[in-house]
Amino acid sequence: MFILPLVSRLFNFLQFSRDWRRIFISLITGFCFFLTVGFFQQSTVAQVNLAIIQEILDGDQVFIQDNQAKVEDKADFGQIVLTKVSRAGVLFNNGAAGRMDSNSVVTVGQCVEIKQGKILVSGPVNGCIAGFTVGVKGTIYVLETMDGNTGDIKVLEGTVEVSSSTGSGEPVQVKEGEKVSVLQGILSEVIPMTPEEIASILSGRLFSGFTIPVTPEGALYSLCSRLLPGFSCSTSGIPTPSIPTPPVPVPIPRLPF
Repeated sequence: MFILPLVSRLFNFLQFSRDWRRIFISLITGFCFFLTVGFFQQSTVAQVNLAIIQEILDGDQVFIQDNQAKVEDKADFGQIVLTKVSRAGVLFNNGAAGRMDSNSVVTVGQCVEIKQGKILVSGPVNGCIAGFTVGVKGTIYVLETMDGNTGDIKVLEGTVEVSSSTGSGEPVQVKEGEKVSVLQGILSEVIPMTPEEIASILSGRLFSGFTIPVTPEGALYSLCSRLLPGFSCSTSGIPTPSIPTPPVPVPIPRLPF
């Protein structure tokens, strides 16, 4: 009679241990899965390992490091793409695209880091400018800087989250049609872009002359129509100011006296 309770307690203990072991293993497995998925998502959005030169406009003054580049040349992780009097279209390793204005310097790395000039980014590639990170999940935005310490972030489609590279301060959301400036490590207030400013971008050097599209067909027309209701938009998204038709004067009959 003494042995039966002892066996019963031992059985219950072993069963308890197995249950906790299963729970512990499940927790560890779930935690590892969470870390793996989180790392994968972060990598697919933020990591840029390669940039391929797709187009060169206005001459041949495009360089990777110190070497003159041609179409289909590749810039690897950590390398610099430089334009002088020319403009360039690039394709990143995750399918996103960029367009560099003349006199621009961009580093291929954890983000598309602009040191000088102007770049249009389309797709899931994070940007870096003047000590700030521009986090995206697929959108169209412009980075512009003169000296690498100050600059502008302009969003044409979607939403970006701008945060300090040091982790200080709260992230700032910038939605389509809005912009924010960086002044010596400080973010200014987010403000709407004027219709004239948006029209200038869509018809300017980051769009004019390029032949390889950076967005799906019809996306630029939709963007132009949303942001510029007072403009006429072509199928390729080029805006022109709508000129109202003057009213036709109605002739007033003259009396015979």
